[in-house]
Amino acid sequence: MTTGVLALALLPGTPAWGQEPDETESTDTASDAVMTFLDFGGLGLGRSLPLYGLDGSAQITIPVPTGTVPSELTGTVTIPAWLDRGWLDVESADRPIARIVLDTNASTVPVSIPLTAAAVVGGTVTLELSSTLIPDATYCPDVRNDPLRLIDASVAYAGLPAIPRTLADFLPPVLRQLTVFVPSEPDSDVIAAALTMTTSVTDYYGAQTVNVVVRPDSELQGAVSDGPFERSVVLSENNDASAELVFPLDQAPPRLFVTGSGAELIDQARLVTSNVAELALSTKAFAGASVPPAVLAPNSTTLDDLGIGTVTGTRTASIPLDQTRLGRSVANVSVHLIGTYTPGSGSLTATVGGATLAAWPADDSGILDRWIEIPNATLERITTLDVTVEHPADSAAACGRTVVSEVTVDGSSVVESSGSSTYAPLGFGSLPQTLMPRVGIALADNTFANIVRAVSIVDGLQRMSSRALDVSVISLEDALNGTEPAIVIAPDGGLPDTVTLPLSSTGATTFTTVSAQGSETVLTLDAALPFASLQVAAAEGDAAKLIASSNGAPEELDRLLGWLDADPSRWYGLSGDVLFGAAGSDPLSLSSADLAGPEADAAADPDGSNGLLVAGIVAAVVLVVIGLAAALIVWMRSRRSDSRAP
Repeated sequence: MTTGVLALALLPGTPAWGQEPDETESTDTASDAVMTFLDFGGLGLGRSLPLYGLDGSAQITIPVPTGTVPSELTGTVTIPAWLDRGWLDVESADRPIARIVLDTNASTVPVSIPLTAAAVVGGTVTLELSSTLIPDATYCPDVRNDPLRLIDASVAYAGLPAIPRTLADFLPPVLRQLTVFVPSEPDSDVIAAALTMTTSVTDYYGAQTVNVVVRPDSELQGAVSDGPFERSVVLSENNDASAELVFPLDQAPPRLFVTGSGAELIDQARLVTSNVAELALSTKAFAGASVPPAVLAPNSTTLDDLGIGTVTGTRTASIPLDQTRLGRSVANVSVHLIGTYTPGSGSLTATVGGATLAAWPADDSGILDRWIEIPNATLERITTLDVTVEHPADSAAACGRTVVSEVTVDGSSVVESSGSSTYAPLGFGSLPQTLMPRVGIALADNTFANIVRAVSIVDGLQRMSSRALDVSVISLEDALNGTEPAIVIAPDGGLPDTVTLPLSSTGATTFTTVSAQGSETVLTLDAALPFASLQVAAAEGDAAKLIASSNGAPEELDRLLGWLDADPSRWYGLSGDVLFGAAGSDPLSLSSADLAGPEADAAADPDGSNGLLVAGIVAAVVLVVIGLAAALIVWMRSRRSDSRAP
């Protein structure tokens, strides 16, 4: 629940076109003529849906934009090689809507599931998918690792999404792009509002990937109207604080104009994703002072409190422990497993990443009651604890034809942890949890280009977090010298000498890497290399710093951030503590610990020519040189052609 005092004043306002259209008539007409297709990825449902076991099941909830009705779900089902015959049933609100007989003569089968009979409740459709699979008598299938899967799925909607009429309806169930217009010379208040809008909207849509675009407000006049799954927000500093919908002349979604100064501007920016947004049944409102919910980081919590709840699995129950849900970077994690398992002789094991943490005998009680300690060295951003039960009857069963054992871990199971000052894991694996509970963002200059860079970084970090990041704008000095986590954006470099980065350069030819243990490697190139980097700088016991910079080549930093923006999964895949980018090649993830090596290795290698460092940086240089050579050849050929022309 939001803390503080939140006052919502509805102000008079009417759509700019003045007359309300006949919504029923336009919707009926659109339903016959307009079809919209959204894939599962855009709906936040993932790229594939597995149904494990011979009698697998899965549930999906599909958002339904107002003004549309779901028409059809299409996709492809992968057929396990061991299948003799089987079928897929689909239900909605306990009502059968489709049964698909699986063709076992192909490895994949296209499917089409009609949704016209599906029940729409609260703007969503919930589908229950269940599979019935009968194995070939000549196969003994591994149903856990070779499941039936629904892939490349999309949903077709009939009708045209309705235009929002009030602030409460401004954000649609599905959002593909958010455009934020800001002044060309933004001040700190506008920057803070833009970052708050980014984190709150990205968090609001969860697994949906929302493309956040920042544009100068000078382009607002000629901007194309938003599509049905796009929204625009205009931020400006004004003494008259409010959030107001302004409708374009055509039948397009309205733009949200957010005004105010200081903390009031931030309050208005939070309005549309706040708990009171549904009360804003007007085109204009004023949100009073509010404070976002504090990120609680207790030493003891439960799976229910973490939003994980009770976990049940066939033979294995998998518990995802997300450090962002715990609200901080953690260490000394232990879990009190409370639950049940299929009774009988055998064994239970608790594993993380395939490593066995504990094993104990199963018995006829079927009661699970065990403390499991997770070593700090195995902790990840999301650490999955697997609890597995094995019975002798399971391995003797005829290809899984008997009842398979189950494990249930109750939501009351306790998770204990402590705050970590060593950040396990180090580098990018420690993000964004090391930036909690509150992170300051410092820009070398309050320019439009830097606000674009800040939004890009904050958006990428928020996608990896299960909680909204609490951001604020601070000075460069406070960010670099303070005791709180910070993000620093210095596109031209020029950081103080007191800042120690995992990878730094002297001029454009000499590179130095420093590991967290203090060992150092120096590499000097015989050619200048403009580069940019995104680095996690955090000495033991210090606050985490994420620093975006370059050696005087801000265009390389833009290219690096553009590479991250192009594929949201790239943020999740970052490893090490340095993302290094130079023209002519894709950015490289590097680890200062691997580059610099332990102190003993550094002493044994006086030249400091660590193979990984040479391979990483020199490869970038080679690609740059090849690119320049190719460009030179094209230029020379062009000149020759011009000289021969009559």
